[in-house]
Amino acid sequence: MTRRDKRPRKGGDAADPRPAGGRWRLRNWRLGTKLFAVLLIPALAVIALVGLRISSDLRDAQQLAEFATRGRVDSTVAEAVHELQRERDLTVRFVAQNRQGDTAELTAQRNRVDQAIGTFERTLADSKPRLDAKAADSLQQTDDRLRVLGGLRFSAEHSAFPADAVLRSYSELISGLLDISDSAAADVSDPELARLRLAGNALARIKDQMSVKRAVLGEALAVGTLDRDRTRALLGAEAELAAARNDYRTFATPDQQRMFDDTVIGLVVDIGNDMVESALTRTENNQNLSGLDPNQWDTSATHTVNLTHQVQQALLVQLQERTDALAAQARTAALWDGGVVLGVLLVAGVLSVVIARSLLRPLRILRRTALEVAEHRLPAAVQNLLTDPEPAPENLRKRLAVAPVPVFTREEVGQVARAFDAVHGEAVRLAGEQAMLRENVNAMFVNLSQRSQDLVERQLSVLDRMEADEQDPDTLAGLFELDHLATRMRRNSENLLVLSGHDSAREDAGAVSADEIVGAALSEVEHYQRIELGPAPQIAVRGEAVNDLVHVVSELLENATRYSGDETVTVSSAETHDGDWQIEIVDHGAGMPQAEIDRTNVRLAHPPDVDVEVSRRMGLFVVATLATRHHIDVKLSAGAESGLVATVLVPSALIAELPPMPAPPPPAEPAAQPEPELLAPLAPLTPPEP
Repeated sequence: MTRRDKRPRKGGDAADPRPAGGRWRLRNWRLGTKLFAVLLIPALAVIALVGLRISSDLRDAQQLAEFATRGRVDSTVAEAVHELQRERDLTVRFVAQNRQGDTAELTAQRNRVDQAIGTFERTLADSKPRLDAKAADSLQQTDDRLRVLGGLRFSAEHSAFPADAVLRSYSELISGLLDISDSAAADVSDPELARLRLAGNALARIKDQMSVKRAVLGEALAVGTLDRDRTRALLGAEAELAAARNDYRTFATPDQQRMFDDTVIGLVVDIGNDMVESALTRTENNQNLSGLDPNQWDTSATHTVNLTHQVQQALLVQLQERTDALAAQARTAALWDGGVVLGVLLVAGVLSVVIARSLLRPLRILRRTALEVAEHRLPAAVQNLLTDPEPAPENLRKRLAVAPVPVFTREEVGQVARAFDAVHGEAVRLAGEQAMLRENVNAMFVNLSQRSQDLVERQLSVLDRMEADEQDPDTLAGLFELDHLATRMRRNSENLLVLSGHDSAREDAGAVSADEIVGAALSEVEHYQRIELGPAPQIAVRGEAVNDLVHVVSELLENATRYSGDETVTVSSAETHDGDWQIEIVDHGAGMPQAEIDRTNVRLAHPPDVDVEVSRRMGLFVVATLATRHHIDVKLSAGAESGLVATVLVPSALIAELPPMPAPPPPAEPAAQPEPELLAPLAPLTPPEP
């Protein structure tokens, strides 16, 4: 016999049908080298991505695009503020004239303000999806502040508020709008754009103070005097105007300063400045303003404000163009960087695919082979052994030979494949030995069961003869008890046959009535005295299922009597509308939890494999196996008050007609009486001889 360490190993190097090749071939690289190469390429790609700062370019492009969108909305806000400043000045003049006079110019200006606000609201609604949350909230605040304009108009026209109060109300509204616009400069990261934004804000303040001067002096000319409050307001506007001009010079470029100086200039502007100085001089000399023309002042002041508005619009155009240009540059840089990164990633991807395929292909083959062995080859090998009519241990290795995993490299994956071949071979060997052990155990079960059945049958035959000849009631009762115990022993032997997967060897005597089936099951139960039988339907069961059905019912009765204490177990049966035979076994014991009942019903419907738990609950396994064999439905359910109800449903396919009763034997003819034997004639008496 060949020793185990001398036997040829399956899947070894000697059995390789293909050469492994040189160690420097890519497929023979070590797994660590492959992993290093696969990880090195993405690392280099990440370094390139960080170097190109593509994420920063995209973020700058997005921020500039949002800023450009806000610039378009701010342009509409600036236009609305410009028209609102004109409305303020006209409203103040109207109130200073005791709310009398022609309101056509004021009404037309209000319509222009409403149109400018409508343009702003439409632009804001269209631009909100392209704005960030902070910018959208800021512009929404602008829209909310403009909603108070209706109340200002009503109070200015219908209330008793003086002109200076109306001026303050309008100025607070306009100043709030300008403050919101000023806060947007803090969100700009580009220095040039921030300087342009600040210059535009300073120019908006310049224009606002010019408008305030127009309103204050227009109010003074309407009443004919420049009192102390109006003088203070006019001087304050001059001071604010000078401060705003200083801010503009600080943030504006020389070209932008020159544009302002070249635009806001002229005779009309000078006339307006002269009229302001003249009004202040007359006020200092306690003179009235009767020599100054209100219309001339309004024309010159409005002309100056409009010129400033032109410069403001030019700055806004420059800001918008610069923002669009920077956004386009950022997008171009992002696209360029993305193209470079894409090229790097493409090269890295090609290299990664080549190396990854060399790494993953053997692993996939190994995985597929392992699954095929686990799911098909090994079960098929064990099944072949179980179905082999003449299993022989000496042929086990030949019949269970395994094919090697088709991975023939020298690196770690190939080594794992060879190790798996060894494990597979050992698993097949152990599975074969286990299968043979199981076959031997089943054979022992069958042998022991058949021996026990032979002895039990002989014992039953002896008991039948003794019962037939016994006349003593006490002795006859003991013999009946022994007969009952022997019947139970025969059922246990049959359980061993079922456990081993073999059928019992009882003969098929044809269809049997339901009464006889229940009675036969009752005779195999220990505590049959506590079982109360109900009437059975007048049906019969086909012969091939009789023995197994008797076995099923007897096991259920045994279980009911064992776990019901001293309570009575009732058995009732009836024929259903579908032609099935339903048997109900009801006990009044402690019962089972519902979860355990459900688990037991699952095992009854699907018999489990033979294991330790099956050996502990052999009756349940036997019932499930025999019932499944004939498609008999067995279920457990909780009783109405306590205990369990076992329901056995015999399908109509197993139901047969009740066999006819055998004809009674003919009456025996009386035996002929023997004729009386005649007495023999007496012998003649002879006298005794003397």
